[in-house]
Amino acid sequence: MVPRFSSNPSDPQAQRLARFEELHALGVALAGAVTREDVAAIVLERALTLVGARAVSLFLEREPGVLELVRSVGLSERFRDRYRLIGPDTAVPQTDAFRTGEPVWLRDPAEIAARYPAAADLAAEEGDRAWAAVPLVLDRRRGAIGIRFPQPRAFDAEERALIESATRQCAQALDRARLYDAQRQLTERIARLQRATAELSAAVTPEEVGAIALRELISVGARGGAVLHRGATGDLELVVAHGVAGAALARVAAPPPEGTPPWIAGREAITSAAPALGAALDPAGDPWLAVPLRVEGRDVGVIVLAIDLARPAGEEARGDALALVQACAQALERARLFDAQRRLAARLARVQSTAAALSGAATAGDVAEIAAGSMAVIGASGAELHALDRADRLTLVPRDGGPRTARSLDAPTLAGEVVRTGRAVWLSSRAELEARFPAEAADPGRQEQGAWAAVPLLASGETLGALTVTFPDERPIDEDDRAFVRLVAAPCAEALARARLYEAVARSRLETEWNAGVLDALFGATPVALALFDREMRYTRVNARLEALNGVPAAAHLGKTPLEVLPGLPGEQLAHRFRTVLETGRAMDSVSLGETPAAPGTTRRWRESWFPVRVGGAIVGVGVLVVEEPLRDG
Repeated sequence: MVPRFSSNPSDPQAQRLARFEELHALGVALAGAVTREDVAAIVLERALTLVGARAVSLFLEREPGVLELVRSVGLSERFRDRYRLIGPDTAVPQTDAFRTGEPVWLRDPAEIAARYPAAADLAAEEGDRAWAAVPLVLDRRRGAIGIRFPQPRAFDAEERALIESATRQCAQALDRARLYDAQRQLTERIARLQRATAELSAAVTPEEVGAIALRELISVGARGGAVLHRGATGDLELVVAHGVAGAALARVAAPPPEGTPPWIAGREAITSAAPALGAALDPAGDPWLAVPLRVEGRDVGVIVLAIDLARPAGEEARGDALALVQACAQALERARLFDAQRRLAARLARVQSTAAALSGAATAGDVAEIAAGSMAVIGASGAELHALDRADRLTLVPRDGGPRTARSLDAPTLAGEVVRTGRAVWLSSRAELEARFPAEAADPGRQEQGAWAAVPLLASGETLGALTVTFPDERPIDEDDRAFVRLVAAPCAEALARARLYEAVARSRLETEWNAGVLDALFGATPVALALFDREMRYTRVNARLEALNGVPAAAHLGKTPLEVLPGLPGEQLAHRFRTVLETGRAMDSVSLGETPAAPGTTRRWRESWFPVRVGGAIVGVGVLVVEEPLRDG
């Protein structure tokens, strides 16, 4: 850049005006700077020409009492490396200017060597013959500017005023850049929190909530972490983990801590607040931080984070993290409620479909098959149907139609106890099964199972058996699971009762068909004439021998009385004999004379054997065997 000083060095007024123009141009340029880097670039570029310096350096406060070289022009690499960070004890002009708030003016090498002997050799090597260091002061000291000149300088009042004025403009520009940067960071923080909150609001599963929360927390400094929510049993259950081993955190029996702060730093502090949680954290890993998740004062879980000590979280980052955790807690609770509603809807739908399927079950095996298939919705591996087939025996109903396994009702089994007591049994582990039913725990069929639920099957106040639900792994059986098992058990019991009726009807039909077959065989094979009457003495059945004896087709007999079919017989006598057998229930023999269409006009003689016909102990009709005898003379 070419300085706009007057070409006439003997004209002080022109030189002064040119400097004021340069100072004004510096102010205009700084007014448009929006970042610290922009300010530093403008100051260093224009300061050389403004004051005729050889080198300019800008130091800003990095932490209390420590200055960092952020930009320089004209300095050697050796100087930059040596003085990149300077503390309160570093003997250089910038430190004193920052510490005291007053400029330091060193007019020649002698003054440099006298005040800063440790830096004098480097100043000589760099070609410095005069130094100036001016603090950057606004609301407080924020840094210092160092200026080096190739020739000794008098630093008269006018030059000092010029340098201090330029420094004030630089300080003001740096403060504007700081405020702009703070505003930008605040805007970004708010936008990031709003975006995360919107994503959390849209998340419908705990896993989605946990993934969003961990992503955001890792972006502000965490190495990794895990989100745990408090399950129905009160234990902490792992939702999602990233960058940490989550196996030990799968389930932690940690009750809600009382009176803990919202930010628990360090494994020891975590262990003090929640011993089981602290024990599950890897002691050899990164330092740990725990942030409880609370909704309306109620503990709903915790986020544990592996933190990076090299990147300590500031107050703003910590505030953002706590705001994010609060949003995560609310989103996790919404997701839990949504998931519970979804699971409830799925279970109710399964209960309805199971009840519909059970309405068509015709056998106990069908009931067992449908019941077993319904339990997948709660994570069960299957179900067993045990039915009482008599008062003292319980039978396992096979689902594939195979042989049934029967055991005494008094045997110490899970299903037996449920049927005997009428109360459900819930076993969450093999240890519980071994303690209560050791013989059943030793059953090879139970070795691949970890939890059990058994409920009685009740229909119309009668215990019909038990439904045993099996789970592949040990697990708590919560109230929702228990309610589902009971809801399925109710239509199972009704279906089992109907299946028993179906089986009884089938057996009755079989018996009826058997009896009808036997009766057909008897009617066809008997060597004498045979007829059956209902209680009104109407023919219900006749055999071929009676058909031939009477000379009337069998079909013409049915539904009619003997008098209507055979008017040539003594109707009143036959009716009397029929009523006697019907009323007394005892068989009787008799003899009748008459004629039939088989031999019109011929009197014939028959010996009859009348007998009651019983079904279920009740007399439903009368039968008669007829044998024709020779007609006796006289």
